[in-house]
Amino acid sequence: MSKTKEMGEIKRILVRAPNWIGDAVMCLPAVAALKAVYPDAELTALTRGRAVPVFENNPAIAGVIEYDANGRHKGVTGRFRLRKEIKSRGFDMAVLFQNAFDAAFVSFISGIPERVGYARDLRRRLLTRPVAVTAEIKKRHQVFYYLNIIKELDPKGGIDVSGAAMPPTPVIRLNDEEIRWAEEFLRQNGIKQEALIGAAPGASYGPAKRWPAAGFAEALRRLAMEYNGVPVIFGGPDDAEACKDAAELIAGRVINLAGRTTLRQCMALLARLKVFVTNDSGLMHVAAALGVPTVAVFGSTDAALTGPVGRAVRVVEKRPECAPCFKRECAYGHYRCLKGVDAEDVIAAARSLLLEV
Repeated sequence: MSKTKEMGEIKRILVRAPNWIGDAVMCLPAVAALKAVYPDAELTALTRGRAVPVFENNPAIAGVIEYDANGRHKGVTGRFRLRKEIKSRGFDMAVLFQNAFDAAFVSFISGIPERVGYARDLRRRLLTRPVAVTAEIKKRHQVFYYLNIIKELDPKGGIDVSGAAMPPTPVIRLNDEEIRWAEEFLRQNGIKQEALIGAAPGASYGPAKRWPAAGFAEALRRLAMEYNGVPVIFGGPDDAEACKDAAELIAGRVINLAGRTTLRQCMALLARLKVFVTNDSGLMHVAAALGVPTVAVFGSTDAALTGPVGRAVRVVEKRPECAPCFKRECAYGHYRCLKGVDAEDVIAAARSLLLEV
């Protein structure tokens, strides 16, 4: 084990961020806390390409390394190529929010003196500061799960991950160019004074997190009528089918953006929404972090652990005896947790939310 460095000696920190968009958003409060503990250190995030945009324009992050696990960093040769890239940066510490063995292995072979993360997935011996995964922290929201790592680094003990605390809100910031792009996009699509009513019918985890397209279509149609709005559907290339199904069920004007924008462009448009209806997905967390009024439908997962965190959020769920099961597909084939949610439930939640913002 290497000699522990003093806090003042930590000048460059590698932040091994989660690979999924939603998880990356939920680690943002921990990133901010890490910067507060080491205000003079330069933080660099390492993550897969899909999550890179989450860390752009973040005041705590000096740069981002894309982990190209299917390309230049693939396999044993690729890992040692990544090792060379990391080693050249001279990092003093690696903070691992990503749980996999690979995260600890890469930081170890890269010669980073201090390596901090959860002691799980057979990686305790690769860490200089292993953090215990307690039963208590596993019951807390994912935001606290990441913050708990920084709590172990904070000599002042100012980070609260107790049951009484509310999760701090992740924050995503747009730059001026992105804001101008969104304004030009709306102009080109003939949108002037109309409100934008958004939805994200997709969810990469699986069908047990996807509320039926008919529900999205009904909620979008009625909310657009009520608030003089234009329905806008968001999603990536993998969400194309779910987005298409919802769009086709809406009678009248609808803008389907599935696969048509980058994630940062998507963020710029999400920020213009009056309200956003979504499954438990990465875009749910992005919208909440942008301060967008967000109504989230939960099925197989648990909002107490991964629900949206923001100034204006609502969760709509119906819990049969088998929920939450955390499965990708319903083991019984009935999907009652999702089918039990009516469009009226979602519309009522949106109305209530908009009265408060």
